[in-house]
Amino acid sequence: MKSQQPDTSVKEYQNAKCYSLKIPAQPDNMLHFFQKRFPGKRLVYAYEAGPTGYALYDHVTAQGYDCMMVHPGNIEKAPKDRVKTNRLDSLKVLRQLHGGNLKGIRVPSESYRQLRHLTTLRQQYAADQRRAKQRIEALLTFENIQLPFVTERRWSLRHIQAIKELKLETIRRFRLDSLLDDLAYARQQLLRIHRQLREFCKQNDAIQKNIQLLRSIPGFGFVIPTYLLGRIGDPAYLRTARELGAFAGVVPSERSTGDTVRKGPITHMGDPILRGLLVEGAWIAIRKDAELRQFYDRIRSRNSGDHGARIAIVAVARKLAARAHRVLKDQKPYVIH
Repeated sequence: MKSQQPDTSVKEYQNAKCYSLKIPAQPDNMLHFFQKRFPGKRLVYAYEAGPTGYALYDHVTAQGYDCMMVHPGNIEKAPKDRVKTNRLDSLKVLRQLHGGNLKGIRVPSESYRQLRHLTTLRQQYAADQRRAKQRIEALLTFENIQLPFVTERRWSLRHIQAIKELKLETIRRFRLDSLLDDLAYARQQLLRIHRQLREFCKQNDAIQKNIQLLRSIPGFGFVIPTYLLGRIGDPAYLRTARELGAFAGVVPSERSTGDTVRKGPITHMGDPILRGLLVEGAWIAIRKDAELRQFYDRIRSRNSGDHGARIAIVAVARKLAARAHRVLKDQKPYVIH
């Protein structure tokens, strides 16, 4: 935790004492510590965002103080730095805060925090379901077990029932049943969370409205809009279309100099789950939107093979991110032309 008086002179700032100490994880203790050492002064608090959530930020701002949560990646670091301590980290934040170069993260409101909890939980159980299916397939492949039929829709109830009816010796049967139990539990939890998510959205008019606006975009069902809103928070804070694309990591990297412009592959920064969801939505969108299909074909024609298809579909995902930004800013549904 760092504090700084905005009107401190440069000389005083350079000689400022930086406290490196352990304080019990209670916001009151931290506030009391700085109030006692800087009585009557206006304090500005800044700290690295981490696993402790927003409780400290909420408490500090509720007491009327300015507070900034900073992403660790936004704190400037010299390339030759090889020593990292709490005191040095505090000094870096202090210097950048004093120079006005520190950029804080956007702290979401309570309703969007709750939405994030639900969407994150849903993605966790979706990942558990995928892992359970992969483990079952791996076991069947390893034991060279062939199902009596191949369903058109994999992992349908008929497909799962056929796996349950396989004749196996005791240990293999036990392992397969355990994996099937994992799959059943993940499916049950997904259904339960999905119901809770729909109920929560219905009770929050602003969130429900934004979800309906996003669902007007081809390729966006219910999962993508809820996860997107859960990650970005209130859309009112969005500025540019590139900002949303950068948050998902689907914008191209660039290494330009002088008059030479060099565009590279996507940055892969931001939220990887959102990026994957946008790509999934892009495959659906090119089947429903003729304009996006033409755009996909044009990009793919410039690059051969599967590599061209991957480049093209990511470009479509970037367009979907731009459309999502426009829909949320204008508060108008998207219309397919």
